[in-house]
Amino acid sequence: MSAQSLLTDLLKHLPLRVYGRGAVLTLLREMGFPVKNKTPLEVLDVYRDDNSGELVCKLSPDGKGDFTAALTNLKLDITHPLYRKVKNYQVEVSEALGKLDVEDTRQTSIDQEDRGGFRVRDLYKNR
Repeated sequence: MSAQSLLTDLLKHLPLRVYGRGAVLTLLREMGFPVKNKTPLEVLDVYRDDNSGELVCKLSPDGKGDFTAALTNLKLDITHPLYRKVKNYQVEVSEALGKLDVEDTRQTSIDQEDRGGFRVRDLYKNR
């Protein structure tokens, strides 16, 4: 499922009832909102991030202010008709991010091999 196709579908169903997960809940609590994992949040808008291409939701936790969170950090109500599509999208993004982590680790390993045993401190040793 493409992110653009999902975005089009999500926009047709606004506003959406979602629930926060992990970092979203932590951040909202730090902002003073008394939220739990079962506290419903309302998505007012959805757009694609220019840098990552990931879907981002504009929320209003108190009905007044705005807050944004990646769709991957939110849970759609299980009774919603797009629940499965959103879940599949979240798995795809998670797997893509996992592949990036592996590539970053591999690059770090290559950099270390290229450097060999050299350390900057070696330049300043007494000769």
